Amino acid sequence: MKHLLTLIMLASTALLLTSCNDIAADKVVLAEDRFIERQVIFFTDERNISKEVAYYDAIIELKNKYPEDLKQLEVVNHSSDKSNPKVQSPVYPAIVVVDNNQVVTKITGKAHKDQIVKSVSNAIKEW
Repeated sequence: MKHLLTLIMLASTALLLTSCNDIAADKVVLAEDRFIERQVIFFTDERNISKEVAYYDAIIELKNKYPEDLKQLEVVNHSSDKSNPKVQSPVYPAIVVVDNNQVVTKITGKAHKDQIVKSVSNAIKEW
């Protein structure tokens, strides 16, 4: 009886450990898929475009100043926000600058165009 109990405990421990290993592997794959080296992300809410005029003006100015850096500008719409959970913005509108998967600049809510341009420009200059 003792041997049977020992065998059951070993088998259950082995099953538990192998299932945890698969979960950990999935998390690593997801983390690698979502790695962002350098990116400017604009979070927009189509329902409130009138509140985002300063952001659009800033993006136009930034694209003129840094055409290569903003070539891959990512626009995330509030209704279809499936972006990287590390950089999701609960406040719309927002601009987030990411470098090596770390948020280096984040502007949210009501902001002046010059403030947005200056903050994003400073982050891009560090690239």
